[in-house]
Amino acid sequence: MAKHSLAALALAFTQIGLSSVGGAAAPIRHVLVVRRRWLTEAELGETFAVAQALPGASAANLAVMLGDRFGGALGPLATLGGLSVPSLGVALLLAAVATQLSAANARFAAAETGVTAAVAGLFISNGIRLARRLWIDAPELRRRWRGARLTISLGAVALVAGLHFFIPAVLVGLAAASFGLELTLRRSGAP
Repeated sequence: MAKHSLAALALAFTQIGLSSVGGAAAPIRHVLVVRRRWLTEAELGETFAVAQALPGASAANLAVMLGDRFGGALGPLATLGGLSVPSLGVALLLAAVATQLSAANARFAAAETGVTAAVAGLFISNGIRLARRLWIDAPELRRRWRGARLTISLGAVALVAGLHFFIPAVLVGLAAASFGLELTLRRSGAP
C-alpha cells in the first residue's frame, strides 16, 4: 500500500470538501478513484460501507480511515482538516457577506427572512413525513406505543423551537427516552 504525503492527502480532501454539496460520495469517487487512482472501485466501496456503518458523517469517517491508511498517525488530521477547514472558511465568508448585505439593505434582510422561512418549511415537511412513517410503518403496534414515539419526536420540536432548550441536551434526553421506550417495547413483546 502506497503512502502519500500529508500535503497530498490534505489537498485531495480539500477538493472533496469544496465540491461536496448535499453528499460527498460522487466527489470522493472522482478524486480518489478517477483522478488520483489511490483506490479501486471495489476498495472504495468496501471502505465507504464501513464509513457508513460507523456513527457520524460518512465522509469524515472515510477521511479518517484513509488518512490513517495512506498517511500514518498524522494522516487523519490532514484528511479531516482538508475536508472541513476550507469548507468552513467558505461558509464563514458567505455568512459574513450575507450579514453585511442584510445590515446594509432591507431587501437583503427580507430575502434572508424568506430563505429562512423556506428552510423551516422544508424541515417541517420532512418532520411531518417522518411522523407519518413512524405511524404507518408499524401498524402492528398499539396506538399508545406509536403515540409515545410521536410524542418524543414532537417533544424535540417543542423543547428546541418553542422553549429554546440547548440542542445537545435535548438530543441526549430524548435519545435516552427513545432507548427506554424501545427497550420497554421489546421487553413487553406484545404490540
